[in-house]
Amino acid sequence: MKKYEKMLIGINEEEFNCFANKGDWLYIANKKDTKKGLFRLPNYIYFFVSLNDERMPSEIGVVKKLDECITAKDVAVLDFTCRNMDISLINDEVIAEYEWFLDKINEQPEHTPMAVTWFERIFPKKEKELRVHKKFFTCLNKEEKKQLFMD
Repeated sequence: MKKYEKMLIGINEEEFNCFANKGDWLYIANKKDTKKGLFRLPNYIYFFVSLNDERMPSEIGVVKKLDECITAKDVAVLDFTCRNMDISLINDEVIAEYEWFLDKINEQPEHTPMAVTWFERIFPKKEKELRVHKKFFTCLNKEEKKQLFMD
């Protein structure tokens, strides 16, 4: 199984709708996760949740290098455990979704802010899919970005 050295981490910055604790691992929220009434988002923007019992929402996460490598199965087990789901339901198809996520995260350099949005196609048929991508902050100067994403 492929090993990954980077993960998406929470920054706990309420100004940017990031309520997960600093240092929490983040993953894309599932349909049952809520924003807990903390913030509202336009319908094309989605959010991450922390992979712990609180499952706190975050609009943005930051790519950080881990001390030890992880696998997609490790993340899947953690996600299923904090959702109180049976880990025996984890199969190759489920692991492939987590690998897709980890591949996107590991493509980026460390300290890169990431977001998740809905990408909608209308032609040839109407479909909607989630896209994990780099987030740009034109409103912040270099010093503010460094303080926010590199600590």
